[in-house]
Amino acid sequence: MPQQSLSRSVGGVENEIDFLRRLIDEVARELTHNLDLDQKLAMLETVGHAAPQLARMLKVQRELAGSDLDPAALLREALLELQEEWPEFGAFCKEFQAKPEEPLESQT
Repeated sequence: MPQQSLSRSVGGVENEIDFLRRLIDEVARELTHNLDLDQKLAMLETVGHAAPQLARMLKVQRELAGSDLDPAALLREALLELQEEWPEFGAFCKEFQAKPEEPLESQT
């Protein structure tokens, strides 16, 4: 993955985190208003769904920030492992691997 795509991914994670934080804050402010029990329960259910998502996104953000690994290298490594563990996939990949070029004949 090019560095630009990675930075866009990080920006997307940060936007998602910001959205979830604002959602939880908004629901918390609304709970102070005079609402009936069903409305409060619905809002608490929203927070109940948003809080674990926020926790996951914060974890992803931390992992992305601390990661200096090359995503392309990670993908390449994963595909090589799949080729070893899954013979049919390995055979499929061999069909499309670059073949060594034949030496050019000199034209003298």
